[in-house]
Amino acid sequence: MASSISTSLPLCITMLRSLHEAVDSRNTMAPIWPFGKKKQPDMLDEPEPETVIYRKGSGEAMQVLEDNSHRESVDYKAAVSLFGNGDTTVKRAEEQSQYYEGLVDSATPVPEFSWVHHTDGYHYKQFTDGAFDSVPHRKNQDGTYSPYQA
Repeated sequence: MASSISTSLPLCITMLRSLHEAVDSRNTMAPIWPFGKKKQPDMLDEPEPETVIYRKGSGEAMQVLEDNSHRESVDYKAAVSLFGNGDTTVKRAEEQSQYYEGLVDSATPVPEFSWVHHTDGYHYKQFTDGAFDSVPHRKNQDGTYSPYQA
């Protein structure tokens, strides 16, 4: 029993010393977050704007809708001139679909190709740049080509 006390005493002293050092090191360490808390943004003391309510059929609403005085301002005329290619008059929009025959994208040209009969019995598309399409085709009785389906 004396031997167990003598061996445990140095162990206890070592443990106490390490605990004491741990307390000392805790006091010298930096805080977890070294930066301060975020400040709340300053709030402005302005009253909320009043809500404008228009009623259908009221004289005030009709007056606001019929008011075209903004069209006489210099800024309005400058904006119309800028977007109207220098013309300061405003025209009603026209129906544009009469000028188009369909959706055409000129940026993607349709590749031109010729048919090449291969020794395996199928026909392949050869594009103008020399590349071949990997899909085999069969030639029909009427001269058209249809993709081969296994």
